[in-house]
Amino acid sequence: MSSRSPRTLKFATWNIHSGIGGDRHFDMGRIAAVLAEIDADVVGLQEVGWHRRTHHRVDQFAWLRENTGYTVIEGLVRDPLRAQFGNALLTRLPAEKKQWVDLKVRGHVPRAAVVAEVQADNAPLQLAVLHLGLTVWERDRQTRRLLHALEPDAGLPGVLLGDFNMLRRRTRASEILAGRFPTCVRMPTYPARKPRLSLDRIYLSAEWEVIEAGVFDSELTLHASDHLPLVAKARLAA
Repeated sequence: MSSRSPRTLKFATWNIHSGIGGDRHFDMGRIAAVLAEIDADVVGLQEVGWHRRTHHRVDQFAWLRENTGYTVIEGLVRDPLRAQFGNALLTRLPAEKKQWVDLKVRGHVPRAAVVAEVQADNAPLQLAVLHLGLTVWERDRQTRRLLHALEPDAGLPGVLLGDFNMLRRRTRASEILAGRFPTCVRMPTYPARKPRLSLDRIYLSAEWEVIEAGVFDSELTLHASDHLPLVAKARLAA
């Protein structure tokens, strides 16, 4: 359990690839072990669960809830009768006002964001976990739709955790996000063995000061998924 100040929090984002590692073995135990090593207060996970016939049909959201000690807020992105797949927000902070934001663009893979308000030392924070699309035009529409959904609570300090699928430092989508979330933590996290692409990012609103940031690349993470976790410790202004 974290001993950090309620106003200094550790965030992490990680695409867990349905619990299938670089060795092509399915092992949720490795995911839980890495999460324990990271010891973050809030974690955003992408590609949680199954949607293919070759996937192990384990309720990964329930498994994480039972084996990590986190409160797990799930955000499914596919038809639950045919799949159980999406994003998950893991938090040690009291959570309320949970919201699912549809980011589906017709003709493209289903996408969504899960949003929640949490309490840190009686200070409300807005958190979102998301996985954006593969095309520039798609991400442009998705970021605009996300910010519109977040607008009612725009006065709260906020953090976005996700796989943004952006290949360049500056894109139309990143410029849209920067208006509300001016600080972006980005480092190469994909592919896990030889990371070259900064697909996974953490966006923070102006109220945050980043103290530390890095890619978590222990030996276990190299086998747990095809992405490496991105971690940032940030302090909330008084």
